[in-house]
Amino acid sequence: MGRPKTFDKEQILEAALRVFWKKGYTATSMRDLESATKLSSGSLYHAFGSKLRFFENALDFYLEGIVKARIQYHLGLAQDPENGLRNFIVSSFSKVPKSVEGDACFLVKTSSELGRSLPSISKVIERGFTLIVDGFQRQLQRGQDQGIWRADLDTLNAARQLLFLMIGLLVSSRQQGNPQILTDAVDFTLNSYR
Repeated sequence: MGRPKTFDKEQILEAALRVFWKKGYTATSMRDLESATKLSSGSLYHAFGSKLRFFENALDFYLEGIVKARIQYHLGLAQDPENGLRNFIVSSFSKVPKSVEGDACFLVKTSSELGRSLPSISKVIERGFTLIVDGFQRQLQRGQDQGIWRADLDTLNAARQLLFLMIGLLVSSRQQGNPQILTDAVDFTLNSYR
């Protein structure tokens, strides 16, 4: 009979997420993960199967715990459509936890590092970006209904444009010393929808 699990999976995923977020998938070693989680590599392999599956679980954990929460907070029905969109995008580069400052969004960082090279990870990335685009489109449609943006605005393509803008801003935020320049780009884009 095997030993019962004696660790909290959420705590382990949170610890692993911090390491993967800071170092990326490729540069993270099993030794790094052992150190962060305080578990042996044997226990980690038993729980997750492989480094890739562990990473996929950490990325899923990020989507469920952070991305969905941010969507609900900034893009929920209670939010003003324009301020919700603006705050979602701006806070993605201006209110990053100190532990990962300069690394911005884990989803974007993973997409930049791995692209489509790992199909299982690519599916999680695509799911995350779809969640964001759907949230953006809902806000754009609400804004149209309220007369904030022009009636002929293609909300799906505008939502995709905002995602691409956000990705570019997150990459730029690693070098840009003046976050106001990035914020101005968000305002300029939202104003172009009027």
